[in-house]
Amino acid sequence: MSNVKNNVGSGLNIVAVNGENGDVETFAYLNMQIGNPNEILAYLKNIDPGMIVLVASFDDVTAKMTDEMREVFVGMGSTLITSVKHRDNWVFAGRAGSDNKSLFEKQAANDQSTNVYGDWPEVVELSGCYPRTLTDGKVS
Repeated sequence: MSNVKNNVGSGLNIVAVNGENGDVETFAYLNMQIGNPNEILAYLKNIDPGMIVLVASFDDVTAKMTDEMREVFVGMGSTLITSVKHRDNWVFAGRAGSDNKSLFEKQAANDQSTNVYGDWPEVVELSGCYPRTLTDGKVS
């Protein structure tokens, strides 16, 4: 995903990757300012179990964020989504339909006294190797 490919935008930038073969199944940016909350929730709920889900926030993602949307991310392994506030930066890699908590998640809180970019907190990045899903549904 990149601005060059015109497939990122304000809100939640999401990629769903097939956990078995690594193919990108879907990608989207969900506009959390003017998007329809019902459509956003439906998109999140339609991500198939076993998919590896990569998410990065851009701009404020809390305007249309509902508790039910947060619970979908908790169901993917997020432990920080419940604390994401106005203009926080948040990145996450998890697995749809997993009860396991993800180790791949970071948040930078929007705090005027510590913000690096005026009204914005520092950049957050993740790196590492995410385990794939085997055909029998187990993780390797």
